Amino acid sequence: MTRSFSRPFLALAVALLGPVPARAQSQVIVAEPARGGAVDGVSEHSDAFIWRLLTQFAAPVSRTQASPVVFETWASDADTFSKTPHWPDAGSPMRLHGSVLAAFKQVVPEAAGGHRPIDVTCDPPGNGPVGGFPTSGNPKPCIGEQTKRNRPMFDYIVSNGLNTQAGLADAFAKSFKVEMPPESIAVKGDWVPVQTLVQWIPSIGGVGNVAKLYYTATVDSVEYALVSLHVSSRQNPNWVWGTFEHHLNPGRCDFMGCFDSFGAEISAVLPNKTAFNSQYGTCLKTPALKALMASAQLSPVWENYCLKSTQVDYTTVDGTPYVLGNSVIEGIVGNGTIAASSCITCHAYASFGPAGKPTVRPMLPFNPTGKPIQDILAGSQTFAFMWGVLLAPAP
Repeated sequence: MTRSFSRPFLALAVALLGPVPARAQSQVIVAEPARGGAVDGVSEHSDAFIWRLLTQFAAPVSRTQASPVVFETWASDADTFSKTPHWPDAGSPMRLHGSVLAAFKQVVPEAAGGHRPIDVTCDPPGNGPVGGFPTSGNPKPCIGEQTKRNRPMFDYIVSNGLNTQAGLADAFAKSFKVEMPPESIAVKGDWVPVQTLVQWIPSIGGVGNVAKLYYTATVDSVEYALVSLHVSSRQNPNWVWGTFEHHLNPGRCDFMGCFDSFGAEISAVLPNKTAFNSQYGTCLKTPALKALMASAQLSPVWENYCLKSTQVDYTTVDGTPYVLGNSVIEGIVGNGTIAASSCITCHAYASFGPAGKPTVRPMLPFNPTGKPIQDILAGSQTFAFMWGVLLAPAP
C-alpha cells in the first residue's frame, strides 16, 4: 500500500536525505518528529502535562524571591550517585559539570577512568560549530550541565542501595527490577556563562539584558543563563519526555521542527531548510499556559522558553521511529544529530551488569531510535530509563 507524506514526515526526510524526488515522496519514510500522547492517570495530553510540571518545578521556593526555584533544591547526580548520598541542605550552592552524555561517548583508556572527565565546572562543547557556538573568547566558551532528581526518585535510589556499583551488583544478584515511583521527575539543564551567551547571540544586546530574558544562576562567582532543559516523568511506564529551549537558541527547530499543542499559539513550526541556525520566533504562549504560569507565580523570563515536543512512545503505530532532540543538549554538547535522536530509546538502554557496571556503553555514540534491540540488553538489568547509573561509584 502506498503512503503519502505528511509535512513533518517530508521535512524530516529532507533534513536527513536531502531533496526527495517527487516519485519517491510517497515511499521513503525515515522517521517522524515525536509528538505527544496520553499520560496515565490524567486526562491531559503530554504537552499540557509537561508544561504543568514545569510550572511546578520552576516556581520560586519563596513567594518573595524569584530564585531559587524548586528544581534547584533537588538532589544532583553528585548528591545521589555517591557512597555518601545526601539530600541537599537549603541554600546549598549549585554545581555544574561537563555533559555526562558527551563524556561517555568519548571513551578513553580504562586507566584514565574509561571516559572523558565530567567533574569540571563548565566544559567547552564537543560540537560547537554545528550550532554556531563560539569556539574562542574570554572567558573560554563553555556549557555546563546539571541533572536534578526530585525527592521520590532520590529516596527510591538510595533506599534500595542503587547509588553505588556495589549496591547495583547486589540488586543484579537478587534480580531486583528497578522501577521508579510514578512521582519521579528528573530535570537536566544546560547553562552558558552570560558573556559567552551574548557572544553567541548578539541580538541579546549585552550582558545587562540577559537577566531580563533568561533564568540565571551564579556558580562559583560566574553568572550562567539556562538555555535548554530536558524533563522526564515516570507518570507512564516508559516515562513522559519533553524538551525545552530558549526561543533565541539558534536553529531551535532545525531538522525536526517544534510541536506544542498546549502552550504555543503556533502549535507546529516546520524546520527552515534554507538557512540553518536561524531564529524561529518567540513561541507566544496560549492563555491556558499563561494562566498556569501566573498561578505558580513564575518569573516572566519563563515565557521565553519553548516546548520543542513531548514523547511517550518509541514509534508510530506502523513502527516508524519517533525522534526528539535538543539543539544544545544533543546537537552542540552531545555531538549528536537531532534528526536521529530519541529520548526514550536512548534512555531505554540505561542498564547494568553482574558487577554493577554500565553494560551498553557502546550504544551511546549511535543515537539509537525506534524500539530497543533486546539482544543488546541480554545479560543486563535496565535502570528504569535513567543514565545516572553511569555515575554510580565503583567499590
